[in-house]
Amino acid sequence: MNTGNERSVKAILFVLIGLWTIGLLLIMTDPKRTTTRWISSIAFTGGSGGLSAVIHDDLNPMLFDYGMLTEPVANLLAKAETVSSLTCYYGLPYTFLMFAIVYYPDYPLWTFRRRSPWVLLVPVLLSFAFQAKPGDPIPYSYVTWWAVLYITAGIALLAAAVVKERNSFLRRSRLLTFAAAAPPLFFAQFTLYLLPTFFGLYEWWRYNAWVIAFTLAVILVSSFRYGFMGLQISIQNQRIDYTLRAITSGTAILNHAIKNDVGKIRLFGEKIRQEAQSGHTEPAELVADVGVIMNASRHIYEMIDRIQGQTQETALKLEEVKLAGPLGECLRAMAPAFTGIELQEHYACEGLMQGDRAQLTEVVTNVLANAVDAMPQGGTLTVKLTETKRSLVAEIKDTGIGMDKQQLKRVFDPFYTTKNGKKLNFGLGLSYCYNIVQKHKGTMNMDSKPGQGTSVFILFPKKNRRSAGREFI
Repeated sequence: MNTGNERSVKAILFVLIGLWTIGLLLIMTDPKRTTTRWISSIAFTGGSGGLSAVIHDDLNPMLFDYGMLTEPVANLLAKAETVSSLTCYYGLPYTFLMFAIVYYPDYPLWTFRRRSPWVLLVPVLLSFAFQAKPGDPIPYSYVTWWAVLYITAGIALLAAAVVKERNSFLRRSRLLTFAAAAPPLFFAQFTLYLLPTFFGLYEWWRYNAWVIAFTLAVILVSSFRYGFMGLQISIQNQRIDYTLRAITSGTAILNHAIKNDVGKIRLFGEKIRQEAQSGHTEPAELVADVGVIMNASRHIYEMIDRIQGQTQETALKLEEVKLAGPLGECLRAMAPAFTGIELQEHYACEGLMQGDRAQLTEVVTNVLANAVDAMPQGGTLTVKLTETKRSLVAEIKDTGIGMDKQQLKRVFDPFYTTKNGKKLNFGLGLSYCYNIVQKHKGTMNMDSKPGQGTSVFILFPKKNRRSAGREFI
């Protein structure tokens, strides 16, 4: 084997291992999510083409050199090579199109979504009814037309999903997914189908390895920096959950919750005192202020009830919650702290979900308190509630001092704080919030730059009636 072929085989082997590793990691991260299963299928079907090449170019010659390529072994390897090759040729366009379909934001509204996997599988199965020409691995005259159509449609759907997305955090996620999936599939439709069919060029598929290597690099970089299809979340969860179990007690979290509510009681108590001294007390406003104080005291009681003991984890008592409620209530409760701060609220939906209202209120309070602390000279606080077909998205954005990359990496770590010197600051707020959001099967992410403010994105699944009345530990 010449040097060029050796490099090609090594690249193909690298692609095979890389694709199957990424596919395995993704499916282990979130096996129940449909998009994860389909994108893992892309990795496995694409890697099967690499396996076919390794069997033909590397394994067969190696066994022959060692005198181990007996007739039964050769027949077995030939069948394995054929199966792997067909899995790639037929499976890759199909799994890619199915991923693009279920990844599209409007997919849950499609009336034919349950039938689409079976309908789109028909051209794939019909491929076995056609006979390939001598020397061809597949019947190109039939397969090429549907394979290229599937790949082109899949790329178009991924591009449309990026354009259609209005949430800045979700748009970045979709853009990274497009950057990882579209280039190798666009290249593959030429090397695997168009060039062999119309120009008789059969060996260009070897260059797929270098394009896929670029894709793997995009996935790895994205996984560590931003997250890719939930991969970063899985790694981060393990680290944070382990730390919380090891060093965070129920008492410390309870102290943090009480600190927030005592702050509200103090703010509104001072407000009532000043109004009473000035003689400008309005009965309706007084009743509203007392209501905030009563809600804060009630929340303290509920938080005590949630903490099962000094070292036990926090339990969730799920009920039907409209997320717009806790958002609005927390904003009203913290109104006296918004000195010099312009408040902008945008609620595109009520945010119906299954959640623990007390815990959600604590999460929102913590995030809002951090936003206020980040704007000591005033600024703009923006609170948005939007929805996708499957998720609720709460965004809390400030125009404060922001954070650098090193701070952003550690912001969810227990006992890490950027507010050094402040009394009663335990560095538990965001780690607690992250833990509670995860218990609600949601995700929490932050985007920040020094001097440009911070955006916090909290995603929750929409209401699932089957989970009503259950208690999660």
